[in-house]
Amino acid sequence: MFHFECARRLKRSARGADNAAMIPSLRLRRGTTGVAALAAAAAILQFVPPSQASTVPGAPACPMTPANSFWHADVSALPVHAQSSTWVSSVGTGSTLKADFGSGIWDGGPIGIPYTTVAGTQARVPVSFDYADESDPGPYPVPANAPIEGGPSSSGDRHVLVVDRDACRLWELYSAYPQNGGTSWTAGSGATWDLGSNAMRPLGWTSGDAAGLPILPGLVRYEEVAAGEIDHAIRFTAPRTAGAYVWPASHKAQTGGASDPPMGAFFRLKASFDISGYSAQNQVILRALKKHGMVLADNGSSWFMSGAPNAGWNDDDLQRLRTVPGSAFEAVDVSSIKVSSTSYAVNTGGTTTTTAPPSTTTSTTVPPSSTTTTVPPTTTTVPPTTTTTVVTPPSGELVANPGFESSLANWGTGNNATTLTRTCAVAHSGACAAEIGRRSSTGDAVMDDSPNSVSSTTAGRVYAASAWIKAPAGRSVTLRVREYRGSKVTQSRTTTVTGTGAWQQVAVNSAPAAGGTGISIDVLVSLPSSLRAQVDDVSLRRL
Repeated sequence: MFHFECARRLKRSARGADNAAMIPSLRLRRGTTGVAALAAAAAILQFVPPSQASTVPGAPACPMTPANSFWHADVSALPVHAQSSTWVSSVGTGSTLKADFGSGIWDGGPIGIPYTTVAGTQARVPVSFDYADESDPGPYPVPANAPIEGGPSSSGDRHVLVVDRDACRLWELYSAYPQNGGTSWTAGSGATWDLGSNAMRPLGWTSGDAAGLPILPGLVRYEEVAAGEIDHAIRFTAPRTAGAYVWPASHKAQTGGASDPPMGAFFRLKASFDISGYSAQNQVILRALKKHGMVLADNGSSWFMSGAPNAGWNDDDLQRLRTVPGSAFEAVDVSSIKVSSTSYAVNTGGTTTTTAPPSTTTSTTVPPSSTTTTVPPTTTTVPPTTTTTVVTPPSGELVANPGFESSLANWGTGNNATTLTRTCAVAHSGACAAEIGRRSSTGDAVMDDSPNSVSSTTAGRVYAASAWIKAPAGRSVTLRVREYRGSKVTQSRTTTVTGTGAWQQVAVNSAPAAGGTGISIDVLVSLPSSLRAQVDDVSLRRL
């Protein structure tokens, strides 16, 4: 899909490189430079708690991605890739790191890739695509005044990123242009993701990005830098890429040859690189580059990191990152943490991954005699071949139809692409189970309780959900519990594992923020249309 997409993107990156030297002089007018500004930034970095960085700003009930996503993987100890020296030379050993984001306005638009959040009631509008065969069809919940990368008059990539804060769903467009006052849009390509799922794009498909990845999770955001920690890999660009892609990417956009890195290649800042002389703001970024690395997601200028614009950025300080040479980076072999070529989930070998905030944390075990009334603020990732064991909670089943022995009553599908049937050919217990699949294409098959299993929660109590799920090996499996006040999602908790082809029990706890809310249980399995998954013995109990 190079012919249109890459030509547009290379044009923008070349213009950005030519003008990069001019940006600091324009930003000086904002009055955010000098020792005083650096001292103020350091004060902010010292006192803001780091837990604020793990949810979507503007959508506090939504995780940016699942805790066991590749975005959060610690790649600092993974082996150096065999092609490291070749790929680093391709991107440029003499080229330097660049923060392609900041504060203020440049060339008529914000500096970086902006995004917005909307309510679930946001009107959805039709979008026509140049690459409709690789785009998720509309309508999309894009407001007429949605921020556009580069500004309304931009001729660059014109990304539009929107998060539905009630459904915790991300929508992204590339080369987006509003039509008729925003009542419809045109775009080069578009994609949508469930922020609680590790399901990938179909292999070979693009997204709003050349690599087929979501853009928002890879942006450097001011809120997380101010909190003192970036807990994810960072999106970056390179001028030449091979005619191939590697996990976690799903799409190629060839601009070079076999000696150039493929889309999805991981790089990290060498552990030996001394960051002590950099500001507090920049050290947060550099530490993330050592721990989580950066993933090649688009064609563009060498070592350009993507981020979201924010008035809090100290632009002159960000420019000092240009003293980090390309030779300070190395390519990383991430093959050992991949659990499936169709899932963003990683195998952490049973270790605990980056902590998610309380509103989105998950728990995979329920203590047999626990009196705890809150879910611990850590996320335990289940290895791809491990069956999660949950001790049976106290009596008082809240699910109306947990075993599907006689019908599918009280259960429905979470999207129009899901099929839901009852099968008595396989079951975890009893004679029958529910079976879910996809009508077409690869994506999440979603099964949910209807009506909600709990109509009014009790404040101060923990609700323990579990389900036995038999999913094809390598497929992403998620159990999700969502708390509602009316039609609005106020909290969402998930546990994601990788299917083994055998029955697995998956569990998650939820402690309602307040009483009087509803609780819904969802099972999500990433499937192609040719495969099915079975669900049985679903449970929800109040501890």
